[in-house]
Amino acid sequence: MTLPQVINQFIKNPYHLPKNIIWRFPQEASTQKHIFVLGAPRSGTTLAKLILTSHPYLIGPGYETAFFTYRDIFSFRFKGIKPKRMDALRQKCHDIVEFFDVFTHEILNQYPEAKYYVEKTPQHILRLGFLTKYFPNSKFIHMVRDGRDGYCSAKYHKNVVQRSSVERYAKYWRKCLNSRIELGNRDNILDVQYETLASQPETTIKAMMSFIGENYHPQQLEPAKYSNNAITKIKTTVFAKLSSKINDSSIQRHKKELSQQEIETFNKIAGQQLRHFGYEVK
Repeated sequence: MTLPQVINQFIKNPYHLPKNIIWRFPQEASTQKHIFVLGAPRSGTTLAKLILTSHPYLIGPGYETAFFTYRDIFSFRFKGIKPKRMDALRQKCHDIVEFFDVFTHEILNQYPEAKYYVEKTPQHILRLGFLTKYFPNSKFIHMVRDGRDGYCSAKYHKNVVQRSSVERYAKYWRKCLNSRIELGNRDNILDVQYETLASQPETTIKAMMSFIGENYHPQQLEPAKYSNNAITKIKTTVFAKLSSKINDSSIQRHKKELSQQEIETFNKIAGQQLRHFGYEVK
């Protein structure tokens, strides 16, 4: 959700603003277990989410909720829940943490086999400190991708506002990675590199499922299964690859698509973060 959209929400409902502030200071942590997939834009979060939710025990929407971003949570709507029902659920709650638990429970009840809700919103990486504090029993899968390749992908994605320049994207990528790095090693955070997922999909998916505490299911590697999702039905080139077999064709694309000056600019801004996750910086 962009800043103008957020401002517009509060212009329409100014009385929601103080309640939104109060709700973002929870009194208690959740006892529930959810799965959060997050990371810098164009880092493979969508692919990871689709793979996870092709497992019968995992369920999640085909779009990003931006639940914990700075939005009007009292105007939050979800395609699978009628507005009146959503309002009724919200009235039971005292803060955003309790509301998320209640909301996800409502979704899970619609799928008898499902055990866990998968929340995929990349920008939640900037709220990772808050989320790990108030959802201590949840699992967090942080997708990491060479930021220079991420920028190559972002340039063709109109919803990534940071795509306007390599400087802007690199600074935002650095901010996202720092939000993860500053938390250090955590048992409930798994860093998954896009490059590893793309080149060693079965091994990586098994590691992800082991981290969650469930067995790997072979259908998680089948494009017909993980591409059966609302987002893959959007007819645009940025999502076209999601319907194909996982492959490593997008690894190190920056070496072909970016100029040497662009690469040097990115390295100067975010070289430390690239090195932290093992990416080569000359």
